[in-house]
Amino acid sequence: MTEFQPPPFVPHRWLRNGHLQTLVSVRSTPAEPLNPQRYHVEVSEGDCIALHEDSPPGWRSGHPSMLLVHGLSGCHAAPYMLRLASRFLRRGVRVFRMDMRGCGAAAKLSRHVTHAGRSEDIMAALQHVAERTDSGPMMMTAISMGGNQALRAMGRVGSGDEQAPPWFDRMSKVAVVAPPIDLARCSRNMNRFRMRLYNYYFIRSLLSRVPEQVSAREDFQRQRRKGRPRTLWELDDQITAPLSGFRDAAEYYNDASSKWVIEHLPVPTLVLVAEDDPLVPIGCFVDESAKWSPHAKLVVSPTGGHVGFIDRKGECWMDEVIASWFID
Repeated sequence: MTEFQPPPFVPHRWLRNGHLQTLVSVRSTPAEPLNPQRYHVEVSEGDCIALHEDSPPGWRSGHPSMLLVHGLSGCHAAPYMLRLASRFLRRGVRVFRMDMRGCGAAAKLSRHVTHAGRSEDIMAALQHVAERTDSGPMMMTAISMGGNQALRAMGRVGSGDEQAPPWFDRMSKVAVVAPPIDLARCSRNMNRFRMRLYNYYFIRSLLSRVPEQVSAREDFQRQRRKGRPRTLWELDDQITAPLSGFRDAAEYYNDASSKWVIEHLPVPTLVLVAEDDPLVPIGCFVDESAKWSPHAKLVVSPTGGHVGFIDRKGECWMDEVIASWFID
């Protein structure tokens, strides 16, 4: 795997387990005000995603650009999206924050739901970045479910399942954090009784944010009449899978998981995970079945939860690792 030494991590003294790290990660954190330009990018099935572009002073053609992709229940305004955007802008990087289908500014632009296998949306976003920046290195950072999309997009190009677009040689580096690369395994993990509060949180959040055009679909209403899902597996089986053209959750998980293509990643890729992540089992990354590309660098922290990594100063160590991977 690619050589890389991340900065040391000393977790906060009161956040010594994955559940606490995960819970604290959703808090709002200070970030510099941004004034982006918004673009709507057409993807498949007549839907659109949204990109929020911020350019630092003095940026010109040939300078680097960064695509940021959020996770489940997130959007362009998620705390980690704002923090990372500000950090890269200060370093002279042009930043594009993505809203997936039905999320954030794209909420009213789609009749279909986003899901973990929407790697084509990642490629559409990168195509827009390439057109807007003309030249220079392109980078990408993707969090949680967005990380699976990003790995699937890169891996499918590397495996030959998707043809490399003309701009692909501009892709310099990628970073993903806590990607659910084996969706079925992650969903089974969520079925445990001790995970009931996480299920409640995600299901409540996702159902409350269903876009109007999706909720108006007859097939969505028919599925909702079956009752409220109790687990993410039930949610995907009742709603995500059938509304996205899959037979059931099992077929969706099998098709959308990036684990099948991670051995083909064609560009240097940082994969940052925590051993005590309550949502994505560490075995997904370290078991013998996880075959990583020689271009991948797997960084496993003993603690950090799911996209937490809160250090002793109350700051997010994840941000430092990502910045070091791309810049330092």
